[in-house]
Amino acid sequence: MQPEDIVRSGPNQYICKEGILKELDSLLSPFQTPTIITGYKSFQAFSQYVDSIPTHWKIIQHGGYSSQQAVDQITPSCTATDVIIGIGGGIILDTAKAVADTLNIEVILIPTVAGTCAASTPLSVIYSPEGAFERVAYHRRSSYLTLVDPAFLIHAPIDYLKSGIGDTLTKWYEAEAIIRNANDERSHSLFVQAALSQSIFIRDILLKESIEAVQNSASGLVTPSFTKTVEAVITLAGTVGGFGGRYGRMSGSHAIHNGLSFIEETHTILHGQKVAYGILVQLALENRIDEIEALLPFYQQLGFPTNLADLNIVDNQTDALQKIATHAVNPKESLQLIGSYRADEVIAAMNVLESLTSIKHI
Repeated sequence: MQPEDIVRSGPNQYICKEGILKELDSLLSPFQTPTIITGYKSFQAFSQYVDSIPTHWKIIQHGGYSSQQAVDQITPSCTATDVIIGIGGGIILDTAKAVADTLNIEVILIPTVAGTCAASTPLSVIYSPEGAFERVAYHRRSSYLTLVDPAFLIHAPIDYLKSGIGDTLTKWYEAEAIIRNANDERSHSLFVQAALSQSIFIRDILLKESIEAVQNSASGLVTPSFTKTVEAVITLAGTVGGFGGRYGRMSGSHAIHNGLSFIEETHTILHGQKVAYGILVQLALENRIDEIEALLPFYQQLGFPTNLADLNIVDNQTDALQKIATHAVNPKESLQLIGSYRADEVIAAMNVLESLTSIKHI
């Protein structure tokens, strides 16, 4: 049985509480030799927020992508460790999970931004050292503990929160399309339908609460809208794939994101922003233009990309479209889960968006 066919509902333990990060030392009492894997800006923010960090905890800072090369480089430094603590955004958490899986030890995950559901999923997205998507690695363990501290996250950069909203909004669009196009008995199973229901619940939370949550973040005010949005992004989003397996994981919009990862100009665009663009491409592929038009005002309020220029693709657009589409229709890509599409059809869908957003047709 493949990993994506196994129901895995989420973290072994989960706490969302203002100030919970300041209790981290006591929560780690079962362990003797923790190692923190973190970034530079993320660890600076974490260090400023907590009262202190025990001196015997090892700290490894990583500045690159969650690549296999990074995992191979970091792992030998953690052989005497009994628990990995990932502190950072999705790239850092995916790296931490992959290292812990290699060592077959527990991992504790602390998101420093509400940018992805990486803190709640037993998998890592693996990129090349240059940032091009390579594969998804499924791990043997879920996180031992995931900690979400709204009082800490309220001060994180707003762009990451917006990115998280985009990455989470797609849960409905991708899962619904997979399940609708699946012609097998398992797509009607209890847990697959639970995943679909969860994706609807998440979508509705975001459409109702996320605009206010972004405004709250700008003012530094923790509110119910902010906490609901953060939990939807970090934790609830992971349950869609956890319950639904292959029926609740990536499909069209992530295939477009993965194609975009091969375009250097997009490397400064956050993951969820590119996924949000991918939602529109997926809808265009399915000729669901009314849904695109319904989403555009929401996209405009959050500053989501709706065309190539928004993705920093200004020059050589024809070549970029071909490269994105060629990767998206790769037989190993997740677009295949919702239908059999040709590269020219993907290019046509992206051109539809150019027309809808008043950009010169390519």
